[in-house]
Amino acid sequence: MLRPFFLTRVSIGVAASAVEYAAELPGRAVQAAVSLPTVPVKVAGNLVQTYLHAGQAVAELAVKGDRVIAAVFPARSDQPEWATFDEDLDTPGGSARYGTAASADGGAGVDGDDPDVPTGRVTPRST
Repeated sequence: MLRPFFLTRVSIGVAASAVEYAAELPGRAVQAAVSLPTVPVKVAGNLVQTYLHAGQAVAELAVKGDRVIAAVFPARSDQPEWATFDEDLDTPGGSARYGTAASADGGAGVDGDDPDVPTGRVTPRST
């Protein structure tokens, strides 16, 4: 048996679906009248869903772009040689940091606190 072209089969399927839909139309009209109050909720839900899907698609494209950029341009050092940060500076003799005084017991603060962790206490100024 010779099969018709793909577009011919699709158009015949569309025509058959249109006939079935037309036959069900009176029943659908009653159902639509009953469910009319829920239409705004459905429309709002569809809008939110479409917005979230679009945002997800944009995020996926951004991730793909990041991968391409990383493949084309190799990553450089995170820290340029001219930049200095507080963590890079050596603290001579365990000086006080974050408002705590360093003691001789391995750099612990006044109350045995770790000097690397801020305590929220402020050293009072002398007047």
